[in-house]
Amino acid sequence: MSKNDVMTKNQHYIPQVYLRGFSPEYEKGSKSYPNSRYTIYCYDLNVKKQKYESVPIKSICYSKYLYEVTGHSGEIVLPNYLEHFFAGIEKMFSDFRSGLERKAFIEDNYRTNCILTNDEKVFWVTYIIIQILRTPQISEIAESLSIETWGDNVSSKQAKNIARKFCLPFFKEIDESSNEAFFINALFEPMKNMSFGVGIDRSKSIITSDKPIYVCGSDFPCEEYDEIIFPVSSELCFIFILEMKIKAKYRKNFLFPIGDEIKQEIIKSMAASSFGKLYSNHILTKMERKYIKEVISESSARR
Repeated sequence: MSKNDVMTKNQHYIPQVYLRGFSPEYEKGSKSYPNSRYTIYCYDLNVKKQKYESVPIKSICYSKYLYEVTGHSGEIVLPNYLEHFFAGIEKMFSDFRSGLERKAFIEDNYRTNCILTNDEKVFWVTYIIIQILRTPQISEIAESLSIETWGDNVSSKQAKNIARKFCLPFFKEIDESSNEAFFINALFEPMKNMSFGVGIDRSKSIITSDKPIYVCGSDFPCEEYDEIIFPVSSELCFIFILEMKIKAKYRKNFLFPIGDEIKQEIIKSMAASSFGKLYSNHILTKMERKYIKEVISESSARR
């Protein structure tokens, strides 16, 4: 049996290749370092506690058989199909992140009119949408909606299958008039008028979370997002901003250094969007934990 034929039990919804960028072992250009050797530090928002020993990235952000659909008898249909699809996307992520790293630290690029090529912009928008869709929480919402819609006419297994096929419609070519296409376009359209800011933190201390994409905007669906924050590694972070809000200050797709104010915004955004865990290549500082606790207090006050 080949490696590709082995059924993947622990299926990661936050890719290990992504988490590597926030590991203390991460080094740009190191392609041969095995995933099993990468570790990461975790801050648990639920108990407001920093874990002082790093954990292997392979041991976090996964669920058993998360992306599988089943037949009438409970047998898995098309095993590892979505796992192989995501593996292709994750390989592209590694390549595009490497490309971003190569150009981000060239001083002349601070003055360029557009730091990203069209292919890069298409990839990063696509990756963000797929990352949003593949989280367990999105599937759980879709499962609940399926049961609400069809009631006793669907079993829990059927509801799970419906959720996988609707939220992750990558089993076949998507018809432009389908509900799946409408749903994906509802995520994409609000991003069309946004500029891509690529921030650089030379201290290599950007953090991420178990929900690494922060979207600021009105309730979904909406016509436009106000802001999207997406850490790419401990050194790089995308900040997508509406063009009309930045024309006087920045170029269309710009490279910029991350200062203390932006770093604070990233930390607070990751804490606000997280499902419960923050990840970093370091034990969080006293100031970083202060920002996180401020977010928790503000969230509690709104309830």
